[in-house]
Amino acid sequence: MLFNKLLNSKWTSLDKKNGWYHYQVLNIFKKDKNIELYAICKKEIRIKLSINDLKNKKKWVPGWKDILD
Repeated sequence: MLFNKLLNSKWTSLDKKNGWYHYQVLNIFKKDKNIELYAICKKEIRIKLSINDLKNKKKWVPGWKDILD
């Protein structure tokens, strides 16, 4: 996965994270292979996770998708 393409990319978590599903990449930490995302509906909510977690299709899907509770 190219780091440059990740910045500002949009993602949907298949499980709620801090009450939200839809996130956008805010920062990329290349050295640690981590990224920081923020919740679209509440920008002050931020999460940090490894790029490997983001690549896991059982946890995250690219783009903003509808999730039914």
